[in-house]
Amino acid sequence: MDFSTILDWAFERHLNPLSWYIRPIFLIVFCYFLYKKSWKGSIITFLLMMSSMVWFPAPEVISPQMQEVLEFEKMLLSSPFTAIATLFVLIAFMLSIVIVFWKHSLKIGVIILNLTVIGKVVFAYLFTGDSGAGTLGTAFWGLVLINGIAAIIFYYNKRRKNQIE
Repeated sequence: MDFSTILDWAFERHLNPLSWYIRPIFLIVFCYFLYKKSWKGSIITFLLMMSSMVWFPAPEVISPQMQEVLEFEKMLLSSPFTAIATLFVLIAFMLSIVIVFWKHSLKIGVIILNLTVIGKVVFAYLFTGDSGAGTLGTAFWGLVLINGIAAIIFYYNKRRKNQIE
């Protein structure tokens, strides 16, 4: 089995919207384990997050917008130069998340997460045109989840700080 066959198999399953909606949940759990300085939890969650794109069956009905966005992503991974550039961006994002949450910098971590989610939507629009709208639902879900949990954490941290003073 060659790389393109594996890539086709994976992307067929990644077209299932569930794989897009589950990823922000894993990202938050990943950040939690980093904040708690748990290498074991961080590594397991990272592996689950990265493999989640193939957990679900290929969908029977495919959104044409999601199809085009994923075809573009697949094209990025098919060329050696763009695959390396894409992996570099992914590694830079993951390293920044690891560093900021490991060092307990919640505000910077939330900013990085927000910029990344918004950046992915902008990137999708720039390179796939109106098909980039296929990423809006999952991006909105991710932003609500990330910022909702962050707001709760910031609220309780502020409240605890006020009780101490």
